[in-house]
Amino acid sequence: MGYHRFNREDLAEAVRTSVLPQHAGLLLSTAKAVEELRILTGDFVTSDEEMADEISKVAVGMGCAVVFDEQAGADRLAL
Repeated sequence: MGYHRFNREDLAEAVRTSVLPQHAGLLLSTAKAVEELRILTGDFVTSDEEMADEISKVAVGMGCAVVFDEQAGADRLAL
């Protein structure tokens, strides 16, 4: 299994387009962010878990709370 290095700008854009504003700050659903990153990069091979790991590092650095929900049907986060 190879390691795919993502462009930081692509990761940050996936976070910005996927973040959900909440009363106490910013919340990121990794399911939505992984989908956005796949569209931005055209990478449909890297595992969801690996993408979510890279996305979460950037999201936390941007002050977001992260929900790891990268599974089928998880794109509807009910809070």
